[in-house]
Amino acid sequence: MLFALLSASLAGCGGAQNAAVPPRAPIGASNAARLTITIPHATSSSSAQRRPQYISPATQALAVTITGPTNASEGIDLTTGNPSCTVNLYSSLVCTVSLALAPCPSSTACYTGTFTTYDRAYTNASGGSCTPLSSCTQPAGTKALSQAQSVSFLVAAGAANNLPITLGGVPATVAVLSSAGTISGNALTGFVLPTAQSGQVSVLGVDADGNYILGPGAPAVGLTTSDATQFTVTPIGTSAPNLFTIANASSLPAGALLTATVTPTVASGASPLTAAADIFSGSAKLYVTSYGNSTVTAYDSQGAQQSLTGTFPNLNGPYGIAEDPANGWLYVTNLNNNTMTAYNAQGAQQSLTGTFPNLNDPSGIAYDPANGWLYVTNYNTTVTAYDAQGAQQTLTGSFPNLNWPSGIAYDPANGWLYVTNSGIGSGTVTAYDAQGAQQTLTGSFPNINGPYGIAYDPANGWLYVTNYYNNTMTAYDAQGAQQTLTGSFPNINGPYGIAYDPANGWLYVTNSGNNTVTAYDAQGAQQSLTGRFPNLSSPSGIAVVP
Repeated sequence: MLFALLSASLAGCGGAQNAAVPPRAPIGASNAARLTITIPHATSSSSAQRRPQYISPATQALAVTITGPTNASEGIDLTTGNPSCTVNLYSSLVCTVSLALAPCPSSTACYTGTFTTYDRAYTNASGGSCTPLSSCTQPAGTKALSQAQSVSFLVAAGAANNLPITLGGVPATVAVLSSAGTISGNALTGFVLPTAQSGQVSVLGVDADGNYILGPGAPAVGLTTSDATQFTVTPIGTSAPNLFTIANASSLPAGALLTATVTPTVASGASPLTAAADIFSGSAKLYVTSYGNSTVTAYDSQGAQQSLTGTFPNLNGPYGIAEDPANGWLYVTNLNNNTMTAYNAQGAQQSLTGTFPNLNDPSGIAYDPANGWLYVTNYNTTVTAYDAQGAQQTLTGSFPNLNWPSGIAYDPANGWLYVTNSGIGSGTVTAYDAQGAQQTLTGSFPNINGPYGIAYDPANGWLYVTNYYNNTMTAYDAQGAQQTLTGSFPNINGPYGIAYDPANGWLYVTNSGNNTVTAYDAQGAQQSLTGRFPNLSSPSGIAVVP
């Protein structure tokens, strides 16, 4: 019987170079066949994760199935607990797998092998291995990282029988990352590429343990755009197969949808995956709900409208709007049909597992980053809380003493929620903790007249309230004491919503009386804008996306 040497080059995620150790000398008939695998030391460094030619640092087991004159079926632990594995000077784990294979009867390949790596060790490997493979067990949740299926090879008498094997990485997700140039943002909230500029993004397959798949055996990647007249995509080529240049050919605000594709090697047995990401010019950061025509429009900080790839569908009397920075979504309350809908920054509606039950003419909405909940004010004198998927949360308090609650704002300094009560004879602001228990204040929020919107300015710790009935805006500390300002918030007309922009320190107010948005500094001095916030119709809510 002759034994063969098998050397493997595995593609996985995030390790160092020279993942497969080539044979140092031919092996004769008296030696066992060997498969030598180097598992790189895990590192949190992103630069290390992207080095080419590697095995995933998450690798802990190898499954081998060989058919031919000699059949072999074995599960092998690739851990320090296996006596065939040692740690080298580079802190990498080097494991040598021995396989005994008889020679092929002719010069034609007579063996077929399948090799798969996993991120969990076998639970019943004695001495580092178990056989046959069908008897090997792994913990629940074990995931395949790379694989080579149906690899044909020859074992010849009197030869070294070196067999290079490249395992194909098995992607679980697709990553689209900004890499260079003037492009900014991310795949979750959208990329921003200014007009007449270019930038680069990388498309990568990501394995089940979150490592990038690069080097031999990595999936092929592609990137396309929904509007090639506005945004052109050009691959860098073989020198950087994961890198793409995007150019914005437009001189006006524009938006498009990027579609990234990773196609695994045929040998991996994995299926192609796709991921979508928005890209747009300008910087959409202000979103305004228009109750009059059931739309949401986006603007930059100067009031120039921004083009979006989505349309914010299924709105019905949109009123309040708030962003959840944890997922990048915008949530809109629909006053006319007692619903709340969620969208990404480009206006594409998001599917939710919950339905936001028990809404009643919902108006204001605020996000609490401490618990990740969304709080909504309802006309029936209630405030209801929901998670990001629309499941209602049970509260120990009841938000007492509400009277036609309208606006709501969260103060991260004390964790309280402030609600404006605009009911006839009310004109108050009340404060509550996250469970709905009312808080006692030393001040009374005086000089309020039909309060609708409310916003918190973290720079000075003040709360600003829009007064609909007398076209004013007033400022208070967290205890409800009114603050003296040098400005008067001029040119307000039927103010509803208000939002604070941390980038410039301005407060933006929606004016339903004349379909405008006006901007002010913290002292109430109006700011000059180059844009006009066009296409508003009874604007209500406003949200800033930093």
